[in-house]
Amino acid sequence: MNPKPSSLDFYAFIQNYSSVITGSFIKKVYQIEETDFLFQLYSSTSGKNYLLISLKKGLVFYEAERPEAATPLSMLLRKSLSERRIVSVEQINFDRVVKFTLHTGQELILELFREGNFIITNERKIEFASDQREWKNRKILKGEPYVPPSANNPLEIEDNQFREVLEQSKASLVQTLATRLNLGGDMAEEVLFRLGIHKDLPAKLSLEHVQKIRDGIRQLLSETGSCKSYYYQEQGLLSPVPMLHLRNEPDIEYDDLNKGMLDYLQKHYPAGEAKDPITRRIESMEKSIEEFQRQRELNFQRGNTIMQSLGRFDSLIRKLSRAKDTQDLSRIKEFDGYNVSSYNSATKEIELEEGGTSIIIDINLSAGQNANNYFQKSKEFKSKIEGAYRAIEETKAKRVSEKKESSRKKKREWFEIYHWFISSEDFLVISGRDAKSNERIVKKHLKDKDLYVHADVYGAPSTIIKVEGDREPTEQTIREACAFAISFSRAWPAGVSSGAAYWVLPSQVSKTPESGEYVSTGSWMVRGKRNYLFDLPMRLAILIKEYKGERKVMSFPALQDAQLPANTIVIAPGDEKRNSISQKISKKLGVPMEDIDPILPPGNSSVISGL
Repeated sequence: MNPKPSSLDFYAFIQNYSSVITGSFIKKVYQIEETDFLFQLYSSTSGKNYLLISLKKGLVFYEAERPEAATPLSMLLRKSLSERRIVSVEQINFDRVVKFTLHTGQELILELFREGNFIITNERKIEFASDQREWKNRKILKGEPYVPPSANNPLEIEDNQFREVLEQSKASLVQTLATRLNLGGDMAEEVLFRLGIHKDLPAKLSLEHVQKIRDGIRQLLSETGSCKSYYYQEQGLLSPVPMLHLRNEPDIEYDDLNKGMLDYLQKHYPAGEAKDPITRRIESMEKSIEEFQRQRELNFQRGNTIMQSLGRFDSLIRKLSRAKDTQDLSRIKEFDGYNVSSYNSATKEIELEEGGTSIIIDINLSAGQNANNYFQKSKEFKSKIEGAYRAIEETKAKRVSEKKESSRKKKREWFEIYHWFISSEDFLVISGRDAKSNERIVKKHLKDKDLYVHADVYGAPSTIIKVEGDREPTEQTIREACAFAISFSRAWPAGVSSGAAYWVLPSQVSKTPESGEYVSTGSWMVRGKRNYLFDLPMRLAILIKEYKGERKVMSFPALQDAQLPANTIVIAPGDEKRNSISQKISKKLGVPMEDIDPILPPGNSSVISGL
């Protein structure tokens, strides 16, 4: 059993982390799954944070792996949200609905139940929804005002309203609290258990307990301020408060709410079938086509409405142009049978309602010119539709090509875009190839448990020892990583035989320069004590490494005291050209030269042994 996050979970998250979110600017938006979005936030007080918004799994601070290419939907969201400052975050009606209000007046509304919905409003009207739908009592459609799914807020309604909900309910007390008052099943059961009220009591017979129940709800909510979380394995439940009604101790108690939520998300939430990036891209483009088609038809309809009453619109424009001042226009609510929605004095545009269609008229232009503008917009959306269809066909062709290519090529791991090796203690070590990858390797991959390594040579690559779990690298791995950092620096083509490097903790690495200094792309400021290692040999060993069932060519430091496996080739700085060395190693190991070139250091080399 793995339930979705409850109203109580979202209440706890907002209560404990709203100070981190509020005041932050939305810098970038990534779409990492169909319904999962990663927001890069930044504020001067909280620094950089990554907020994962999963419409099916909830909210959590987590620096998830970011896709290399932006999807059309993520580009659309960046255009709407980037550089907007979040002025508030709140839960709507104690429901599984979270609202971010931006300094522009826009609202980002997350409906985090069932399949979820990602909604952006402007001036209280919906301008984007990931899932446009219509129900009997509300519409999630572009141009419609946003109406939340529930009108009852158990935390704010008056006692007489609370009493009325219970009195009119035909269900049990626990069912009524869970559904009609948005508490959710577990919270409703917990409140009644703590109060000693039988959960199956008919709601209409519980009126004498109204104040007691409300006090119990407030008490439970106050406990979320501890910022802890509790995991109950048998029920598959993570809760921000102890769930005493389960009658057993939590299997894990987390001292930080987000830590528990992240652990739950990664280890306990059922993993759905992951869609490949190309499938996600195609689905995103198909959604874009639907939106383009709506815009094409809407703009054509607006232009056609004007053309059918051309004289009437021209007359209206002349009358509006003769209005004494903008204040006269702002007071107009109806004009010649048209409902006037708004007037923008800066752009001289007035919004009218005609036959159920919203039309914006530029009063500096004639009616015909306004109509032509709408027809032109309709044509532009038609071009976008045609372009999107072409892109889908190209993407499908690319998938076929990639499948053919993948059948011939070995699987590449994420770290192979960098220099890399697996240490003698089984730690992954990665190193940048150029300024951009030096920048990316620290920003994207340096975590709290890792170690940062750098050779004592200008322009040397940023190098990271990746540390997972509780096991820590010893001096052996650190020496290997330091030697690796030197080998891929300018020291190798310079022909030196040994060098020095140092290691520090991630907290010592920063992009913030000292006063009057400048930190270029790929460079980092290191503050505090540097732990140096000297006389590290400039020698690299090359062999075939078995990794997750794949044979990969790996180069790694050949330290003086290392016991090298058989069939290992060892190179050092020398006079033989890089291409010649690559050819010899390729022939010896029986692998293509394109597998050898990426693992060789810069400059010329000489073969010490193995050929």
